Amino acid sequence: MIRRRDGFDLVALFGALVLLVSLAACNGELGSSGVPTPTQDSGAAASDMDNSDIVPNWTPTPGNCPSCTEQKEGINGIPFDTLANDSEFVTRDTDGSLIIDKKNSKFNRYLWVADTNLPGVVKIDLQTNKIVGRYYTGGASTSRTTVNVLGEVFIGSRTTGNNGKYGVTKVLPDGQKCPDTNKDGKITTSTGPDNVLPYGQDDCVAWHVELAGDIRGLAAEDISGIQNNDVCKGFQGQKEFKPKQITSQDKHYVWAGGLHGYVYKIEASTGKVLIKTKAPNQVYGMALSQGDNKLWVGAGGGGFGYIDITKCADQTTCDAATICTQSCTAAACGNSCDTAVKATYTGVPGGYGITVDYKKRVWRSGYPTAGVLRYDPYAAVNTRLKFDTKAAALGGGIAADADGFVWASNYKGTGTVRVHGDTLASVNIPTANSKGVAVGPMGTVYAIQYTGSVHIIKPGPTKTLSDYTISANAVPLKGIAYAYSDMTGVQARLASNDPGWYRKSFTPCLYGGEVKWKYLKWDVEAPTGTWIMFNVRSADTVAGLKLASWYTVACITPPGGQGYVDMSYIKSKVMEVEVRFVASGDMNNVSTVKSARIKSFSLFHQCLKVD
Repeated sequence: MIRRRDGFDLVALFGALVLLVSLAACNGELGSSGVPTPTQDSGAAASDMDNSDIVPNWTPTPGNCPSCTEQKEGINGIPFDTLANDSEFVTRDTDGSLIIDKKNSKFNRYLWVADTNLPGVVKIDLQTNKIVGRYYTGGASTSRTTVNVLGEVFIGSRTTGNNGKYGVTKVLPDGQKCPDTNKDGKITTSTGPDNVLPYGQDDCVAWHVELAGDIRGLAAEDISGIQNNDVCKGFQGQKEFKPKQITSQDKHYVWAGGLHGYVYKIEASTGKVLIKTKAPNQVYGMALSQGDNKLWVGAGGGGFGYIDITKCADQTTCDAATICTQSCTAAACGNSCDTAVKATYTGVPGGYGITVDYKKRVWRSGYPTAGVLRYDPYAAVNTRLKFDTKAAALGGGIAADADGFVWASNYKGTGTVRVHGDTLASVNIPTANSKGVAVGPMGTVYAIQYTGSVHIIKPGPTKTLSDYTISANAVPLKGIAYAYSDMTGVQARLASNDPGWYRKSFTPCLYGGEVKWKYLKWDVEAPTGTWIMFNVRSADTVAGLKLASWYTVACITPPGGQGYVDMSYIKSKVMEVEVRFVASGDMNNVSTVKSARIKSFSLFHQCLKVD
C-alpha cells in the first residue's frame, strides 16, 4: 500500500489512537477545481454545537430535505462492490458491511513475469490464469520487476540490446485505458501470448529510461498525501471544522539499481531520474520496507544493506551520506548502523532473492549454500540474524504473505520451500525447477519455472505448513523466465501497514438540472483501537475527479454509530467519497483482530431546474 511520507507508522494506531468524534459543520465552498473559496457558514453555527453534540448519532430527518434523493452504498442500499469500485485491503462481510482484509488487494489482479530473452514481460490475469499480454521492453535480458499501487509494472534490463541501453521500462496494466499514442483512434496493444507488437508500437508501454548500468533490483514507492493522523488531529475537540486540503496528488516513484554500484530514484509518471546515488553495496535485488522507510538492497552473494529514503531525500542529502558498515553474524550483530542514512552489513551468509515481511524483517534465499536468512532490525543486539539451512532455498526468489509465512525457491531442488516466519520451521513443496515465487490475491502463491510453466499453490484454511494444494503447470509460459522479484505488488503493500479504503463516485443529475449536495451520512462501527475517516473530492467531470484534491470531512472513533455532515458547500457536479479505516490486533492472529465496520454511507442531493 501506500507509505506515509512523514514516516508515521500506522501500526501505532492499532490499539493506540484515541480521538474525539467531531461531526462538524463545514465553512467554505469547494469550487469545480476542488479548491476552497470563502463563503458564509452553510452549516450549523458554533453556538448550536456543544460537547453533547459531538457524538455519532445524528441522522438527517425528512424535515431537513424533503425533496432530497438519497444514493446509498452498503446495507439496505446498493451493495458494496470492491471489484467495480476502487478499493484496497477491504472485503464485504457476510452481513454486507465493509471490513479490513489484508489479503484482498484489488491492484494485484495481474502477475507480471519477466520474458528474459524476448526481451520483455508477460501479463497473466490471475482471475483466469491466462496470458493476456506480452510486451517488448527496452534494453535486453529482462529479469527484475516491481508493481506499484496503480498496478503499473516496471521491468529492469540487465544488458544493452536492439531496443536500447539497459534501464527501466514502464508498462500500464489496463489495455482499455492506455493512451492512444499513435493517434489512430484506437488502443493498439498486445492481447495474448502470440500477439506481441514491435518495440515502440504498443500503446501500453509507457516509457523506457536508459541508466548508467545493469538493473538487477527494483522497488516501487507509493506516497499518499492523505496524512491520516495529522488530519484527524484537526477534528479533536473542535466544534467547527473548515475543510482542510490534505493532498494535491498521490506520488509514485520507482527505485532501481545494479551491480554497477548505483541506485536511482525515478518519477513513475514520466521516467525522469530524480536521484542517482552510490549504493551501500552492489545491488542484486531490492525490497522496500514502507513502514519504516528503508530500501533494502541485497548484494550478489554475501552482504546486504539499506538506504533510508526519508533521509536520502534528494541529490544533495544522498551525496552527503556516508556508508555505515556493520559486521553481522548469528552470534554477533550490533546496532551501530540503526540510524544511518546508508548502511551495509558484512560477514553474513550468501544470499540471492530478497523481500521484507509485514513485521519489517528482511529475508533472503541462500546462495551458494541452500538456506533462508532472516534479519530482524528491531530484535535485540546479537539476536538479529538467523540462517536456517533446513529451509533449503537456493538460487531463486523469496516472498512473504499476510499469514506470516515466507515462500522461497530452490531452483536445483524440490522447487518451493514454505517457512514459518517466526519459528523457521519449513516444508518442501514439489514444484520442480522453480526460479521465482510471488504472492497473489487471497494468499495464492505462484511458483515460476525458469522454462515451462507457472505452478499455483493454494494454502489451506488451517494455516499450517503442510496444508496446501498444487495446480502444476497451470499457466504455460513463453521463453525463459529469469524472474524472482515482486511480480504482483503485494509485497510492498503488506509491509506498508496502511489502512484499507473504498471509493465511490456519485454522478447525479446527468439528465438535466443542477446538482445541490446536501449531506453525507454514515452508519459505522469502530471497536476500541480503530478509527474511520471520510474524505471527498469533487469536479465538474468524472475525468476531472482524478486531478482533484482530497478533503477530510469526518473522523470517527470508538464506538462509531450513525452520523452525518453537511456537504452543501460543494458546488461541483460530481463527487467521489472515500472511506478509510483500520483494524486493531495482530494481523497474523485472526482471533485478535477487530476491524472497523462500514455498514453504509449515503449522499443526499437535489437536482434543481436550470432556466
